[in-house]
Amino acid sequence: MRRRLLAAMMLGAVSVAFPALAQRRLWVVGYLGAGSAQNDYGWLAAFRKGMADLGRTEGQDYVIDARFADGIQKSLPARAAELISTKPDVLLTPGDGTLPTLLSQTKAIPIVFVTASDPVGLRFVQSLRRPGGNATGLSTQASDLGIKRLQIMRETFPQVGNVAVLFEPTHSSGKAQLAEIEKGAPELKLRVTPIEIAEAGDVQRAFARLAQARAEALMGTRGVLQTTHRRALLDRIVESGLPAIFDSSAYADAGGLLSYGIATEDNFRRAASYVDRILKGAKPGELPIEQPAKLELVINLRTAKTMKLTIPQSILLRADRVIQ
Repeated sequence: MRRRLLAAMMLGAVSVAFPALAQRRLWVVGYLGAGSAQNDYGWLAAFRKGMADLGRTEGQDYVIDARFADGIQKSLPARAAELISTKPDVLLTPGDGTLPTLLSQTKAIPIVFVTASDPVGLRFVQSLRRPGGNATGLSTQASDLGIKRLQIMRETFPQVGNVAVLFEPTHSSGKAQLAEIEKGAPELKLRVTPIEIAEAGDVQRAFARLAQARAEALMGTRGVLQTTHRRALLDRIVESGLPAIFDSSAYADAGGLLSYGIATEDNFRRAASYVDRILKGAKPGELPIEQPAKLELVINLRTAKTMKLTIPQSILLRADRVIQ
C-alpha cells in the first residue's frame, strides 16, 4: 500500500534542475543501501532525526523511497536503476559500496553520501573543498584509521602477534584499507593475515581460515558483506574466543568487543543538512565535504566478560563509551 501511495505521488513529479527544487513542497529522498533494511534502520532513523531538527517533517515535507541490495553486490545496478527511474529530488547513500553505482548511472540527480572513506582518492569527487559534479557529503577516513585500530588492539592485548584482517576485495576501498593496515603493522611488531570476504558464504568460511593461519586476533574493515552479516559474524567471533576490533560503533553495540571510528548514526544525522541545503537549491558540487566530527572508542565489557577477556584499565579510561 505504501509503495502504491509513493508511486502515485511520484507520477506527478516533474524532474527539474537543482536550483528549482525548493519550489516543490513534498520532496522525494531516494535511498540506496547495499545491505538490508534491518541493518540500515538505525541509520535512516538518525537521518530522520536530523531532518526533524531542521524543521522537516516526513510525510509533510519529504518522503523516503528506500531500496536495498541485501548484501548482493550484483543486484546493486538494478536497484539503483529502479530508484533513479523514479526521479527522486536527491539521492542519499552510505558510501563506498553504493556510490560508484549511482555515479555511473546519473550525473543529474544530486547525491549525498554519508560514509565515504576517501572520496578524493577513490575519484568520487574532485576535491574536498569543491567536489564538483553531482555528489557531496561526509567522509569517514576509514583507510587512515586502520592503523589506529591495530594500535589499539596491540595496546589492549600485547600478547597478540598475528592479526587476521577481514577485507572485501570487490569493495571500492577494501584493498586500500588492507594496504594501509599492512604498511603500519611492522612498526607495531604485528603480523597481518588477510582474509578475503568475497561472498556471503565467506563470512562463515573465514573462521576455518583463521584457524589455519593461527590468528590470535581479528580486525574488520568497512565492507558491505561484513555489515549485512554483522550478527552472524559477531556470533562466530564470540564462539572463537578471538579478540576483535571494528570500524564502527554499530559492531560494539551489536555485541562486538571493540570499535574505533566514526559514529555512523551521527554522520547520517549530519547528512540531513546536506539534503536540506540541496532541496533549497544548493548545488552539491559546491558544498564542501565534511571530515569526521566525532571519533569514538567503544568497549563492550559485557562481551569481554562472556569471552573471559581482560581489558586493561588504561584502555577503559580512554574509552568514549563502555557497554556494561
